[in-house]
Amino acid sequence: MRERPGHSRPWLVGRRTVVASSDRVLITGMVVVFEGNGPLVGAATTEAEALTCLSQGDADLLICTAELDQGGTGPSLVAKAKASHPRLKCLMLIRRPLLSTIKAAIAAGCDGLCSHERMGNGGLLSVLQAMDSDGSHLDPLIAGVLQHHHNHRSGPTPLSEQLSVREEDVLHGLCRGLSNAEIADHLTLSIDTIKHVVSSLFRKLDARDRTQAVLIAFERDLVSPPAPIPRWKS
Repeated sequence: MRERPGHSRPWLVGRRTVVASSDRVLITGMVVVFEGNGPLVGAATTEAEALTCLSQGDADLLICTAELDQGGTGPSLVAKAKASHPRLKCLMLIRRPLLSTIKAAIAAGCDGLCSHERMGNGGLLSVLQAMDSDGSHLDPLIAGVLQHHHNHRSGPTPLSEQLSVREEDVLHGLCRGLSNAEIADHLTLSIDTIKHVVSSLFRKLDARDRTQAVLIAFERDLVSPPAPIPRWKS
C-alpha cells in the first residue's frame, strides 16, 4: 500500500469500515490508510471474525480479499454479509484475477472489484471513488480478464440489436472499466445523460448493477476481446 499519510480521502471520511484478509501485511497497511479518516471498526482474517465485526460495528463498507483464513473465501463472506446487511457496500481485492474468482465475486454481490496489482498505484482509490459516484465498479484489469475469456459467437445476438448506438458506446465504456465521469468525458456527454443510459442498459440486460452488466455483456458476446491479453503478477 503506497498511500500518502495524511492525504485527504473524502471517500473514507464518515465510513464505518471492516477489512478482512488472510494477508496480515495488507491489513496493517489498511489500518494506516484509515488512520484519521475511517473509522475502521474491525479487521479480521476469517469469515466468522469478519461477520462478527460487521454485526458489532454497524459497518457500511466491507473491504476484503478473495482469500481468508480457515478455508473461508471473499465471495462467501460477501454473500453472507449482504444477506444480513443489504445496504453494505463491498469491495473485493483480488490478488490473482482468475475468471472463476471474478464471476464468484460478482455473483456474491460485490459492488467493486480491484486487482491487487493496482492497489498501490491509485487503483484502490479509483475504484472506491467510482463506487461512490456510480454505485459499483470494477477496475480495467479485471474488466480485461472478463473480456478476454468471453465466449466468442458468430453473428449478433438478439439483445445487441435492441441496443441503441449510444447504449453500445456506453456499454463498451463500462466493459473497459471506466467510471461514468470517464465515459461522459470520452463521449462528450453530460454525466446525467450517461447515468440515464446506464439505467437503460440495466433494464435491457436485466442486470442489478454495473459489474453484472459487464459480465452479461461478455457472456452474450456484446463486446469484442481486447489485445493484448491482460497480464498480472503471480
